[in-house]
Amino acid sequence: MPGMALGPRLAAIAELVLPGRPLADIGTDHGRLPTALVLAGRVPWAVACDRSPAPLAQACVTVQRAGVADRVQLRLGEGLAPLAPGEVATVVIAGVGAPTVQAILAADRERTRSLARLIFQVNFGHEELRRGLAGEGLALVDEGLVLVRGRFHVILVAEPGGAGAQLDELQCLVGPHLLSRGGPLLRQQLEQELRRCEREMVGLARASGTVDRRPRAAQERRRGLLLQALEILSRQGHPGPT
Repeated sequence: MPGMALGPRLAAIAELVLPGRPLADIGTDHGRLPTALVLAGRVPWAVACDRSPAPLAQACVTVQRAGVADRVQLRLGEGLAPLAPGEVATVVIAGVGAPTVQAILAADRERTRSLARLIFQVNFGHEELRRGLAGEGLALVDEGLVLVRGRFHVILVAEPGGAGAQLDELQCLVGPHLLSRGGPLLRQQLEQELRRCEREMVGLARASGTVDRRPRAAQERRRGLLLQALEILSRQGHPGPT
């Protein structure tokens, strides 16, 4: 991105931001994403929010050095609280767990539904987050997948839209948009997850003295869904994006 280089994870998020409309980055940390978007002219102005003063101090340095202090506002506060309803079009919440995202959405439904787009990059809990979006009146409209130094990063894009579409078990696990597009990167992720699932099944089988079969049954169900997804990819007639 012109003006400030972003790593693959943030660059993928930046591509999903609504162009020409203001943005807020919740939990901004170093403030690189809003700064880069403003420098590139993708958004006219942005808000960088964080719950702690220390990250905002780091973001302040980034903003000042880039010369965009007039277009990137720094605000201290929890979740969406620093924003006025309808003030920005896109909100990004990245680098946290799904429970944190769900708590932010549940705490401020008025602000959530005043947004045009929400972009989430969570470190864990994608399945639960996909499942919970409909209950927040959000529809899953797009997804992204990035591999950085051996680690996969899943990006979810949601927009307010009535009750949202109810996803089935396979869609919650893999992602309906990722599964529809397919591609070798998704196959690699699913194969990695399948290996992890099978290792956990072996560990459960070796555990002695356990009478609760539910964890093993859950892993067997997960394994079956992963195999189903891989079979769908095998049947697709196009390679898809990488």
